[in-house]
Amino acid sequence: MADRPQIFGIPTSTFCWTARLVCAEKGQAHDFFEMIPGGVLDGVRHPFARVPVLRFRGITVYESPAIARYLDRELAGPPLQPKDSLALARMDQWISATADYLYDTMIGGVVAQRLVAPLDGREADEAIVAEQAAAMREQLGVVDEMLCSNRYLAGAELTLADLFLAPVIHWVDKTPEGNEALDVYPTLRRWFHGIAERDAFQATLPIVTF
Repeated sequence: MADRPQIFGIPTSTFCWTARLVCAEKGQAHDFFEMIPGGVLDGVRHPFARVPVLRFRGITVYESPAIARYLDRELAGPPLQPKDSLALARMDQWISATADYLYDTMIGGVVAQRLVAPLDGREADEAIVAEQAAAMREQLGVVDEMLCSNRYLAGAELTLADLFLAPVIHWVDKTPEGNEALDVYPTLRRWFHGIAERDAFQATLPIVTF
């Protein structure tokens, strides 16, 4: 039985990074094991061939929102889920928006073409980049507008929602289109820099060169 959280997945995956961020923000040491989607490692697998997977205290949990919420409830440390019903709804809203919309556009679209394709020896599909970059700018504008009236995505306190979006913005900022778009939204950039400077973010930062 693992006496501390064990997270299985890909280091550069934003969803895996979020799970690690939760542990770090709670002040909980954890172990990370590289495992590709569909892989099996030490008996751990995701039934739908995705990552991450958590093993902790004799149980396994998959799907990053479930993992994040479970770890926040189980681990000591500052709470990452609001008690206020509206703030909690805002947190859930942004977790869902990040996973369902922002990720597909920003990571599946722009980042995959600009950063991942060259690693695979492929050229970026400029038509996809142009289409997804336009959608990305609109999405970033929505986030920026909301942050103009709130310090964090769900209100005045850091929540799981911020830990889901920040890794996405990290990779977006490394693309020409993303960097240019973030310069248009200074409030969003300040929010990201504030999170990127946190000890938890720095401690879990994936080591990769694009």
